[in-house]
Amino acid sequence: MCGIAGIINFNQELEKATSLKKMTDSLRHRGPDDEGYMLYSNTSSVFFGNDSLVKKTNHINTANNHHFKVGFGFRQLKIIDLTEKSHQPLTDISRKFWIIFNGELYNYKEIRHELEGLGHQFLSNSDTEVVLNSYKQWGKKALEKFNGMFAFAILDTHKNKVFIARDRIGIKPVYFHKNNAHFIFASTVQSIIKSTLYKPTINWEGLWQNFRFTTAQRPNTVFEDIFALEPAHHVTIYLNNNFVKKEKYWEIPTQTQDFSLSEKQSKNLIEESLYKAVNYRLIADVEVGSFMSGGIDSSLISVIASKRKPNIKILTLGFENLKKFNEVAYAQETAQLHHLNHIIKYADVKESFKNLKQSVIAYEEPYHSISANFILSEMAAKNKTTVVLSGLGGDELFGGYDVFKKISLWEQLRSHKKLIHLIPEIHQKIKKAKKIANCSNFGEYYSHYHTNFYDEEIENLFLNKSFNTTSTLENLYTSKNTAFTDTFEAMSFFHLKSYISNHQMRALDATTMAFSIEGRFPLLDHNFIEDSFKIPTKFKIKNNTQKYILKEIAKNHLSKNVLQMPKKGLAVPLKNWIENDLKDFVLETIKQLKNRNIFNNVAVHKILKSKNEAKIWQLVSTEIWLQNFIDKP
Repeated sequence: MCGIAGIINFNQELEKATSLKKMTDSLRHRGPDDEGYMLYSNTSSVFFGNDSLVKKTNHINTANNHHFKVGFGFRQLKIIDLTEKSHQPLTDISRKFWIIFNGELYNYKEIRHELEGLGHQFLSNSDTEVVLNSYKQWGKKALEKFNGMFAFAILDTHKNKVFIARDRIGIKPVYFHKNNAHFIFASTVQSIIKSTLYKPTINWEGLWQNFRFTTAQRPNTVFEDIFALEPAHHVTIYLNNNFVKKEKYWEIPTQTQDFSLSEKQSKNLIEESLYKAVNYRLIADVEVGSFMSGGIDSSLISVIASKRKPNIKILTLGFENLKKFNEVAYAQETAQLHHLNHIIKYADVKESFKNLKQSVIAYEEPYHSISANFILSEMAAKNKTTVVLSGLGGDELFGGYDVFKKISLWEQLRSHKKLIHLIPEIHQKIKKAKKIANCSNFGEYYSHYHTNFYDEEIENLFLNKSFNTTSTLENLYTSKNTAFTDTFEAMSFFHLKSYISNHQMRALDATTMAFSIEGRFPLLDHNFIEDSFKIPTKFKIKNNTQKYILKEIAKNHLSKNVLQMPKKGLAVPLKNWIENDLKDFVLETIKQLKNRNIFNNVAVHKILKSKNEAKIWQLVSTEIWLQNFIDKP
């Protein structure tokens, strides 16, 4: 797990190293264990930094007048192969190929064995060298062999190009800024800003999407002219003519349900796939732990992991005197049942307040809540757990959210809108039913449930700005060739595309790496996702039981209480904090936001009076974001 940074110069006047060093310095939290640089013009030169394990060349400070066409900077958090042999930027034996690699390749041992059979030689035990030799052997087709989370860049001096790729789900980030002079890329937006080759300004469409969908929809960001390389994409920059070409190499496998599968066969398929995904993510040369909220997904993964690593640290977050948010009792029940090494932290609002600014800066976008994962990541770091497993993905794949429960209602109302008036419910619910019925496509129906502000609310809030997001998700994530077996499958698809890849992966990468922690997600293993999409929908929700097939597997591992617990999700008691300990801070911050005159202050005041904690915190985090990225980048 690491931080990567690079500058590709499009000008005839070659770039200086100062900007690259500033970019790489800003990534130290992502990789405190090692540091390295490679500068290429007609030949390649390597440099070390203050934190470098290998100091056999020149210090990067001596390279201020060293011009280059391509520059790579790297910060490393050592997970696999802790020796100096895994130092990056890493080159092959011929020194014609160079790589900077962020992430993990879980099946690297199998691929290495195949490559050795084809005559490739290895100088380290790292997965990075496997990625590099795979590219040499198979080119972009190598991505189809990889099981992992990754963002990497390869300089191919043989074909005079730079190849940049991102994993299928987008667990590891790549941001880039392109103009006539440069192509700049990095693991964070902050790194690009630190280069001083880009001045941050607001991308209003991206900020609008941030209010609507909790994050700007990729490739958009909230920064003008900074884009995210989308999950399952690679981009090639041809150095001879500065041509940039982007391609997709994988898609979520819709219309693959196997209706011949019985319930038992479905259960066996998912259970076998899950065990393999968890076992892969226990591969490390450092300590591995697991987040366990108390719910089914994280508890199941923690228990399976403990069978391979009996003393693995299991980390749980709780909130004293706030039973609504606590799943500690359920987590303790699972821990006692399996004799787990269980560690509990009770979050304190005053302690969390100290990290508010840091968490918003780490997110790099406004967000409508305070991150519980930020608190958990700090907990993992204090317990010297460098790698942590997470249960993210179970609700998206097996129907754990409210949107899945309301599918049949939406389908009925969409077909027979007159039925709305026959629903024997109070007026407010009828009004909401009308909104559901008016959702014309899958993307709109999904966003009805996963939104903080509707378009009409944002239009009333943003001064002189107007964007329509009705078809945003459909336009971005589907094409004329995209089809779904049923609505359930479509909701899983949009959850993975929008909520997981855009929001959760960005947030979790930011929060874990803020404390030099690597997060791993067994339920987002691409093979597990493909197997999950094979399972007929009738085994995902059965007899009104959501996540039915996953619960059937969990019966062998978890107590009845845990299986039957109401869904809560990992969240902080934001409403309680806003109305009490954080009240003065919220009022002062929103006052500062009003003084900017970029939003309709009448609408801002109305939101504040509404006591809707998510909308209030969206405004608070927007002001903090503006202060730290736009005012004083």
